[in-house]
Amino acid sequence: MVNNRFRGYYKHSVDPKGRVAIPTAFRRILPAKTKDELLLNKGRDCTIEVHPLIEWEQFENDILLRLSKFSPDPLRLRRSLQASVVPVKLDSQGRILIPKQYKEYANTKDEVIIAGVGNFFEIWNPKNFEEYQKNASEHFLSDLENIGKYLDVSKSLNLSDFNNVKPR
Repeated sequence: MVNNRFRGYYKHSVDPKGRVAIPTAFRRILPAKTKDELLLNKGRDCTIEVHPLIEWEQFENDILLRLSKFSPDPLRLRRSLQASVVPVKLDSQGRILIPKQYKEYANTKDEVIIAGVGNFFEIWNPKNFEEYQKNASEHFLSDLENIGKYLDVSKSLNLSDFNNVKPR
């Protein structure tokens, strides 16, 4: 049983210097080995992904480093994901500084939503998060019905280890 997952969402303010407090519930489950080291990356839907260092390194080993450096498409993805990573550290008050390029990318200003996604969490513009949640709610039943299909796609893409989905 896995107890150390980022779940739920929280609304937090961003201070004038661009710092945001990471929810206490999330800070408690950060891996002890790399507790204050986090990596930011651009996420889907104009989000900022926040990864504990150890989780990102697992993703690199399981996925990114397996992508060919000899084929243009996989190399483009590998370069894009690796080049946009920004390391940040939690300060003594549990805050991280959101770099300017990420604030612009996610269109964050004075308030954000911090939402758990299992082994990482995301920082959202509150309006975008609300719109996404509304859309997700409209598709909830059909998404439940398609879980098996989604798992099959993950297996064929060799993402099952990264998504913590174990094939039977």
